[in-house]
Amino acid sequence: MIITPEITNKSSLWKRVSANGNHHHIELTEEEKAHVARCVGIRKDHPCKNPIYRCSECGNYGCSQIFNDKCSEQAFKDNICVNCKTADTRIPVMEKELAAYKAEWEKHL
Repeated sequence: MIITPEITNKSSLWKRVSANGNHHHIELTEEEKAHVARCVGIRKDHPCKNPIYRCSECGNYGCSQIFNDKCSEQAFKDNICVNCKTADTRIPVMEKELAAYKAEWEKHL
């Protein structure tokens, strides 16, 4: 007879959380989801297609990834801007606004 220990909510096994479970999502309406700009950067040899965000502090724009260097156009690492290192500054960029944000960012380079 094999006896298995009872797993309860107080078990240490329940304390494990993967990095993916800690990703900070932004709630978007269905209309925003349909019109948000998509990343054209390369991620693992294919287009990324994640939503594009801009930083409200420095104006940096690009996609958000959980780890560094996952996409060639990455601007945020786990909700922190890779340019100015501030947290919670992501704002979704709509398709019609993307060209203006790109032009503004290029002026500062």
